[in-house]
Amino acid sequence: MKILNREKSKIGVLLQLILIILMLNPGFATAQLSAGGRPVMAVQNNLLREAIVIELQAPDISKLEQEDIIAESAGLPERMGVSIPVNITMGNSRNIATSGDNQKTWSAIIHSKGATGLGLYFSKFHLPEGAKMYVYSEDKTHILGAFTSLNNQPNGLFAIEITKGDRIIVEYTFSEIDADAFTIDEVLFVYKPMVFPEDQSGSFKGAQFCEVNTSCSEGNNWRDQIKSVVRIQIKVGFGSFWCSGTILNNTAVDFAPLLLTADHCARSSSGYAKPEDVAKWIFYFSYETPGCENEAVSDGKSLTGAVKLASSSPRDNNGSDFYLVLLNNVIPSSYEPYYAGWSIEGNYSSSGVGIHHPAGDVKKISTYTKQLTNNQWGQVPGTHYRVVWDSTENGHGVTEGGSSGSPIFDSEGRVIGQLTGGDSGCSNVTGPDYYGKVSYSWESNGSHDSTQLKPWLDPDNIGLTNINGSFNQNGAVARFSADQLVIPVGSSVSFADFSIGNPFSWHWEFEGGQPAESDKQTPDAVVYNRMGSYNVKLSIENQYGADSLIRENYIRVVPVIYPNPAIKINNSTELNIALGDNASVENNLLITDLSGRVVYEMNGFCPDEKYCKIQLQGISSGLYIVTLTNQNISETTKLLIIAD
Repeated sequence: MKILNREKSKIGVLLQLILIILMLNPGFATAQLSAGGRPVMAVQNNLLREAIVIELQAPDISKLEQEDIIAESAGLPERMGVSIPVNITMGNSRNIATSGDNQKTWSAIIHSKGATGLGLYFSKFHLPEGAKMYVYSEDKTHILGAFTSLNNQPNGLFAIEITKGDRIIVEYTFSEIDADAFTIDEVLFVYKPMVFPEDQSGSFKGAQFCEVNTSCSEGNNWRDQIKSVVRIQIKVGFGSFWCSGTILNNTAVDFAPLLLTADHCARSSSGYAKPEDVAKWIFYFSYETPGCENEAVSDGKSLTGAVKLASSSPRDNNGSDFYLVLLNNVIPSSYEPYYAGWSIEGNYSSSGVGIHHPAGDVKKISTYTKQLTNNQWGQVPGTHYRVVWDSTENGHGVTEGGSSGSPIFDSEGRVIGQLTGGDSGCSNVTGPDYYGKVSYSWESNGSHDSTQLKPWLDPDNIGLTNINGSFNQNGAVARFSADQLVIPVGSSVSFADFSIGNPFSWHWEFEGGQPAESDKQTPDAVVYNRMGSYNVKLSIENQYGADSLIRENYIRVVPVIYPNPAIKINNSTELNIALGDNASVENNLLITDLSGRVVYEMNGFCPDEKYCKIQLQGISSGLYIVTLTNQNISETTKLLIIAD
């Protein structure tokens, strides 16, 4: 027994070491999180002429749909897309445009006709400091990024969420050319319907009609548990699939990012997920509608990459069908994750819910009020719970493809199983579903740590048979302010950190500023030499987790018009205008009197100058309104002209 305790305590030490690495490594701490901001070419359309166009042949969708019918009958997860092999780098697709501020921009337009959306998988992702990558739809309604050096993983593997439409733009802005900064080796072609941010989810024909959104009244008693369930974009070989999973608490209550899903989610007709596949899984938090009706889905929160810890079996489904991973990321406090409790007591709960993402749709809830029964899935008895769902106020929850791996909660709000499969559906609401028991997964699938939940959910071998879920109340919360929000071009701003939770690391990102980044708690003054409105992002970490705060368009940098008052001499008034680093940007100047009458107008002035002079002829003394506009800003100020 002492040897067993020593062995189990090693797992606890291992988890603690992994957590420390996650928090100390900036790449681990941010992952799919991005720095915000705006792509250069989305603002300056003329630069898109430099983009290389990459045409990819679309797969045979009718063939894929036939394969899906066979896979569904075999109990495999819900496939939604397939990868197209590519080799896209700066080295073999070089096309560089100058975007100002000594910055260069590489871009590619990727097109594959008929895709619902396109995703990117990277075999190399090592962005240098200061570089930024964006991915966005052709109509610029769906923008992802900026991805930066903070997204780098030690293994170089990375994935970017699915971008809306069959034509997407990849934009990479940098100072020094590095042909090895990234390699896109697969483009994911999504052929199933999807809901993108700001889409009306009712237009998405994913989940069946009887399903119930978690924001409906059925979810009122399960608000915490709902925050523990995530949608998973699974990668196995060249196939991508939807599954569901749950963030779990452990007896150490150290908020390790442990996630439970189903073993069969890691399998496809082509094989079993390899470590490099799991490193590219994407986990979507809070993918749900704000209200009971099918409303627009807000911007998603996601993290990329995980490491497999344990599973019931890599080859067959005769056990309890569990698959446990550790995310590559501490989960930010801003995601509001709930670390769900669990029970291994093996009781047959008489009521509870299942929470899931059927067909990759927004989060749904299914309710049961009849006692669970003992059952199996495969040849081994006693591995699964059998459940039949009930009708509720807003529908009749069932499960579907994409629900696999989702949790079933007992009447105490604890996870007691994860979904393997079943017969339920809107056309068969009384069909049963089957959930692999957490109690069986505890240590009955095998004797090794890699086949048990116990070493990971009870890392110090405390021996608890159930624990409640909890939020990380000690988590870091990023907060900051600036001493001024509107500044003349060429001026500086000082920032102050007011973060909560005793953070031990800070990383600032100043869009449009110099320096562009800082790792100091109180950064040096940041100079802004270019007109426009700019984001500021602060990422912090403490011993319990990480958080980030982006304030969009936080700093506004305006032109300077001087002298003001201006002196009219011999019916002529000279004005100096400081524009900053806006070379090649078309500037327009409009001067009106207080009645709105235009007294002076000039379009396209000072296209290559930081400072310029203009002469106003024949304008009377008085108070005027000056409006200066370009692609980045529209700024209005008052100008007083007085006679000499």
